[in-house]
Amino acid sequence: FQLQIPGLTPPELDDDPTAVEVTPRILEVYLDNVCNMSCIYCWDGFSSQIQQENIKFGEFASNGIEIKNDAVKHNKHAELTQAFWNWMEKNSTTLRRFHILGGEPFYQSEFDRCMEFLETHHNPELEFNIVTNLKVSMSRLEKFVERVKNLVASHRIKRFDLTASIDCWGDEQEYIRYGIDMEKWQQNFDYIAKQKWITLNINQTITGLGIKSTPSLIKYINQHRKTRSIGHYFMACVNRSQLYPGIFGSGFFDEDFKNILLEMPNDTWQHTHAYNMMTGLQSEFNSHQRNNTELSKLHTFLNEIDRRRNLDWRKTFPWLVKELEHVV
Repeated sequence: FQLQIPGLTPPELDDDPTAVEVTPRILEVYLDNVCNMSCIYCWDGFSSQIQQENIKFGEFASNGIEIKNDAVKHNKHAELTQAFWNWMEKNSTTLRRFHILGGEPFYQSEFDRCMEFLETHHNPELEFNIVTNLKVSMSRLEKFVERVKNLVASHRIKRFDLTASIDCWGDEQEYIRYGIDMEKWQQNFDYIAKQKWITLNINQTITGLGIKSTPSLIKYINQHRKTRSIGHYFMACVNRSQLYPGIFGSGFFDEDFKNILLEMPNDTWQHTHAYNMMTGLQSEFNSHQRNNTELSKLHTFLNEIDRRRNLDWRKTFPWLVKELEHVV
């Protein structure tokens, strides 16, 4: 997919395809694990909220499920952070894409430093992208948008992309991306969608828990697509095997994927790429047999999540009860 985007290949490769010392064109940075949400597929290295939860409840190990306290800040974190900014001083003008990921950038002090850097430097070819859960106050969001708008207007950067993380819809989403407020998320997304100069994308992680409400998410996106373009990028959750949709077996989600694909547009190369990716994921999930071991692990995992967060997966996912009750 990246190879389809013009201008992002290191220029040295034009003359020497074997070159290994090249000029980076794309830079992705995880500044810190500070985050205000606890997504079910995430871990404490990417979420300070999960880190605090693990400290409170301790480690957990049962039926193949392990929850550990793994997040330890590198003992040279400050040194490495300064080394990064030193590198940026020397090399930022040759970058073409600059991505800030999380945790959640809006709550990280280094993100403010990033904005100050962009405001005091000049790269009119740079496309700046942040990946955000959009759980931020409207006033803070508006101030940020004005700062970035000034960066574009003054040609310090070429373009700004906002990639909003959202996986499905409704109560299911509030369980999966624990800490999200769907009403406030929609308010913030509606505001961003009105800023036509922003390149707007959706980043979706597909789990077995979120497929059934994905059509509602796409319907919402399509409402905004009537007035603007919105990119849609997604991937299957593979870092927690019990959340991988394939464990339910071939054909289990076929009706849901039928509804998903009916909602997905297929009229531009970006839309066609997303459509084909979704059909590819369906085929991938259908290549697996039902895995009762993983379903049993899912049952254990959800019970522990409920205990830690005072939730009730049976109420949120009533269809799942009959799928798990016989594997216990």
